[in-house]
Amino acid sequence: MSGTCLLHRLLEIKIFQLGEFTLKSGLLSPVYIDLRGIIAYPDVVKQLAEEIYSLQKVSGIVSDVICGVPYTALPIASVYSVLYQVPMVMKRKEAKVYGTKKMVEGINKKGVKCLIIEDIVTSGSSVIETAEVLKKEGLIVTDCIVILNRLQGGEENISKAGIKLHSLFTIKDIFDRYCSLNTVEESVMENVSLFLKDNSYVPVKKAIMQKRLPFEKRAEMCKQPVVKKLFEIIARKKTNLCVAVDSLQSDSLLELADKLGPFVCMLKTHIDILRDFSNDVPVKLKELAEKHNFLIFEDRKFADIGNTVMNQYESGIYKIQQWADIVTVHGIPGSGIIEALKIASRDSERGCVLIAEMSSKGALTDENYRKKIREMADSHTDYVIGFVSQQRISENPSFTHMFPGVNIAVSGDSLGQQYKSPENAVANGADVVIVGRGICSSSDIIATAIEYKSRSYNAYDEECMKSFE
Repeated sequence: MSGTCLLHRLLEIKIFQLGEFTLKSGLLSPVYIDLRGIIAYPDVVKQLAEEIYSLQKVSGIVSDVICGVPYTALPIASVYSVLYQVPMVMKRKEAKVYGTKKMVEGINKKGVKCLIIEDIVTSGSSVIETAEVLKKEGLIVTDCIVILNRLQGGEENISKAGIKLHSLFTIKDIFDRYCSLNTVEESVMENVSLFLKDNSYVPVKKAIMQKRLPFEKRAEMCKQPVVKKLFEIIARKKTNLCVAVDSLQSDSLLELADKLGPFVCMLKTHIDILRDFSNDVPVKLKELAEKHNFLIFEDRKFADIGNTVMNQYESGIYKIQQWADIVTVHGIPGSGIIEALKIASRDSERGCVLIAEMSSKGALTDENYRKKIREMADSHTDYVIGFVSQQRISENPSFTHMFPGVNIAVSGDSLGQQYKSPENAVANGADVVIVGRGICSSSDIIATAIEYKSRSYNAYDEECMKSFE
């Protein structure tokens, strides 16, 4: 069967979907490809095995054994093994806790060449992890054949690991074919194209990035006073919940701050949306922060030249420097903006978080931008305490990752906001979970806050336990 016919058959069994999906890497994607269902179609599994064999021969790949990455590629590798009488090895998801405690089954000789077979490659982390395990067992791994390459940096990452990636199809192949067979709105096509352009490189998540430390330990490691205090509050109150209170009236803001104070580590404000701001508001807000032991997080999103930012921070009607423990900063102006905030902070214990990503649909914060943000943070650890993001940006445990766009009731709004659950946010790297309307618009604000507090903190606690299993 030709590649075009096979691609058509894969679309027939609905392996491709349009919508809003969270990938393993943590990215929100407008397309989702799921090949797990191929096991219900033996003809498709056989055709894929045959195409992989043809590509191997054309590419001149020499292998003594094959290994399908668990789980979707396993049936394809099994059929390949039977069709072409090639021995197969199998990497376990986890080591056996009894007997020989093997991580790889089927090896009877070291020094042989092993071809890895995978279903989909995004960052390439699964292929790299599999290759590392196989190499430890004495196998030689130089090539991998994947059914679908999402064109998001996997080939580059896998190449850095000394492995050449070969693919039957790319995401562009399958999307173009899908569009030729179905009516797709122009806006959807543009959204997919923009996503692929903005996320052309997804970094490999290293094991150290996934390892979580208890907040008590992280507080001990921190030198920056604001993030140290934040981690201490989280550990003491057992809450990593930050509520975004976007009230338009001062009384409502202060009332919510008092009600929610016992359940949060931070309260996030947009002080400039208040219709009746007065100098009493920040004074009372500070009193409530002291009463309930939380930090005040003004989401000002500074993004101007240094001198202007200094004036915005310490002057004007809001005088943010006098009452906000933390402010948000865009990295577009460069490091000068951080230097300006440092000067304006004087002897106060203050800090900022850099906007690395936003939760709104179509945000322009791509991987290149995230890389620059990480470099800025590393150069200013005395003032930058972390990131607002949708994935882990840094391995440094002294930085905190704050994830907005968390809601357990809905998946998005009409203005492009995209939501995820507390568990999903923490699994993708969140230290602090930011919730706004999900709590503030609830009919029972306190009960809802308690639920978010419990789910978010328990999710982090479970991640810590996984790290030390």
